[in-house]
Amino acid sequence: MLNDKIAGNEFILSHYFSFFSFFFSILIIVSVWYFSERYFFNQAQNKFEHYVNQEASTLKNRLQEYENTLHSGVGFFEASDDVTRTDWYRFVKSINLKRYCPGIQGMGYSMVIPPSKLDSTLDKIHREGYASFEIKPKGQRDLYTSIIYLEPLDQRNQAAIGYDMFSEPVRREAMERARDTGKPALSGKVTLVQEIDKKDIQAGVLMYLPYYAEDTNINTLENRRKELLGYVYAPFRMGDFIKANFSHDAIMNIEIYDGAKRDENNLLYKSQKTSPYTSEHHAHRVINVGGQAWHIYYSSTSDFDARNNSLYPILFAMLGLIMYLFMALIIVELLKKRLLLKRSTENLRNEKNKAHGYLDIVEVMVLVLDIHFKIQLINRRGCEIIGYSAEEAIGKNFFDLFIPQRIHEQLRNITLHMIQNANDRFEYNENPIRTKSGEERLIAWRNRVLKDESGKIIGLLSSGEDITEIRRAQEQLQESEEFYRTVVGAIEESIVILHNNIVVDCNDLALRLFDMSRETFIDESIFDTVYEIECKDDLFENYLLAAVNGEFISKRCTFRLRTDPNRIKIVECSFSPFTLNGENRIVMISRDITQKVEEEKFLALHARQAQMGEMISMIAHQWRQPLAIINAITTQMRLKAMISETADNDFVDNLVKIEQQSAHLSQTISDYRDFFRPDKPKERFYVLSLIKNALNLIDHTLKNHSIYIDMEQSCNPVLYTYRNELLQVILVLLKNAMDAFMDNGIMRGEIVIHVLQKDNSCIISIRDNGGGIPKEIFYKLFSPYFTTKNETYGTGLGLYMSRIIIEDHCDGHIEAASIEKTTTFTITIPCEGIQCNLEK
Repeated sequence: MLNDKIAGNEFILSHYFSFFSFFFSILIIVSVWYFSERYFFNQAQNKFEHYVNQEASTLKNRLQEYENTLHSGVGFFEASDDVTRTDWYRFVKSINLKRYCPGIQGMGYSMVIPPSKLDSTLDKIHREGYASFEIKPKGQRDLYTSIIYLEPLDQRNQAAIGYDMFSEPVRREAMERARDTGKPALSGKVTLVQEIDKKDIQAGVLMYLPYYAEDTNINTLENRRKELLGYVYAPFRMGDFIKANFSHDAIMNIEIYDGAKRDENNLLYKSQKTSPYTSEHHAHRVINVGGQAWHIYYSSTSDFDARNNSLYPILFAMLGLIMYLFMALIIVELLKKRLLLKRSTENLRNEKNKAHGYLDIVEVMVLVLDIHFKIQLINRRGCEIIGYSAEEAIGKNFFDLFIPQRIHEQLRNITLHMIQNANDRFEYNENPIRTKSGEERLIAWRNRVLKDESGKIIGLLSSGEDITEIRRAQEQLQESEEFYRTVVGAIEESIVILHNNIVVDCNDLALRLFDMSRETFIDESIFDTVYEIECKDDLFENYLLAAVNGEFISKRCTFRLRTDPNRIKIVECSFSPFTLNGENRIVMISRDITQKVEEEKFLALHARQAQMGEMISMIAHQWRQPLAIINAITTQMRLKAMISETADNDFVDNLVKIEQQSAHLSQTISDYRDFFRPDKPKERFYVLSLIKNALNLIDHTLKNHSIYIDMEQSCNPVLYTYRNELLQVILVLLKNAMDAFMDNGIMRGEIVIHVLQKDNSCIISIRDNGGGIPKEIFYKLFSPYFTTKNETYGTGLGLYMSRIIIEDHCDGHIEAASIEKTTTFTITIPCEGIQCNLEK
């Protein structure tokens, strides 16, 4: 009876305990679900905020980069005396907007034109060859700011040329703000004139940077308004701009408003079309750029919400419920059958043996060490590596048995540090071990501390992979690569390895030859590293193709550096094919011979001039005596005829002409003799006398071809330089003009020579109407060996040597321009003085 009563009380108490445990467990499960759900939601919100910050920072940094690009445009204007449309085209092309400024519609220049200068400005632009240019919209205004240049000049940007942006209020406000502050200014929302496609009209904004007159004081508002010359600006189609700079479109939707008011009139861009879906995560950012505040609203996409809606809260709750039911079941079963403990222990032992069998299957060493570093468990693969059986190894100290003495203390300290700073991560390290045979093997370990139920550290679990052979192969490969680098670096010539015309490797001399860094040179096409590569006999790509087909080729080539388009290098290149991993590659070995070629050409030129000078001196010596006799006889005959009573005036005039022609012939011989003197030092001379001397030397040829010479000069500067070399350059330019007349069949050739003085420089321009120069070959004019003439008449060195003479010998500058059917060469040389009373 007593036992039954006790059993009944235990039953009642167990039921009360079960009910209390059930409600307490439910409370814990609900709490776990709620707090875990909030935790994962905050985690997703933090991740979303991280992406938002990235996008906002990228957008702001990109706009700052575009401001810097506008500053470079203003700097280009300030560094140039006169920026032409061609100059602006080259400048914008060098910036490479498509690659480095994605999303920008273009980069242009808007000139400030007062009404008093409107007609003269239009006339100047029309005379430059742009007859269709006009200012839009038409009408009279207090000030015009017409778009003069805009690159790239695609179909959209062509529609904007001539547009007066000051005529539109939103654009005008931004332009006035830029003018008054001297800083970049961003406009409000506008519709660009580039919106010519009615099916794809996007909101637009424009960024302006003012350009003021040089050497002026712009510290005050009044001076800034007075000295303004124009604006360098960039238009943006917001759709294209955001698509080019928005990298997380799968994660978030974006809305951009011009100002704090969130309505359709201020909407600049909206990535999401109308959708019934409600985002779970939102963020708001404000970006201030160029005096404008953009309010950006971000919302998560359904894909982002789906990926970050974690099931863990429900799983935790379910797991808690399952654990509760499981524990309740265990308690009930323990109360009913205490014998289950013995059976469970037996099952655990079986599981341990099964786990040990699993460890024997894996192909890595598995060790379990206690806190005294004694081996408690080792698998089959571990025994194979160390050479000991499991019975021999278990119970032994791991460090004493397997670790070499030289690293014994070091590795013990590392292991102690790992245990003292225990965490749940796997720690990686590599160290050698000593096997039973005495051989050392390099093992890559992953270690993790083991803890008991109370959290106390009870040992160390380590898995190790034998990487001895892998490291040996890596060391051999590294030694081979170091040897290759040493050999290539010791060669005193540029070496470039090409695969499908792509640079895959090079030495330091190659980087200096092409004037590029390794980061920008490697993985670039050899054709993109320079503006163009010219060879005398064939195309450069044909030589590369021949090398791929197994030929060894050595040729002389020229190229213009992309970092400095005006700099030309002459190199000797050899191409050798080789095969690596089944791929055909080319070794291009190059040597810079620019200075050597220039010296050879000048030595040859001077030698030829010396020979010609000696020959002319001999001819002059032989001709002067007969000319003197002819002149004396003619003078005597003229005097007799004049004192005669029956003097014939026509006869006397003819005798005077004979005397004049004899003197002219004698002077011409002297001119040619002085021209071919290679050792003549610098001289002071008037520019007009030099030009007249050049025209006298080719006077007969000019008259035979009916070529008209027009001299336009307002002064006569004095130069101090090499007279004969400058004379040679002028003769080359005149001869090229005459060749152009004959090649293009120009019957009425005209050469206009214009001389003026600007600051301390003399400017000589020679313009001809010989048909102009095609755009595709214009940039090759000053390259050596390039010529449009027949090989019999042209060597391709005339303009190249002229450039060397002007820039290296005369400290000047020569440039060419071709508009429609005319070609103009302009020479700028420092001058010492000026004479304004000119001879007619």
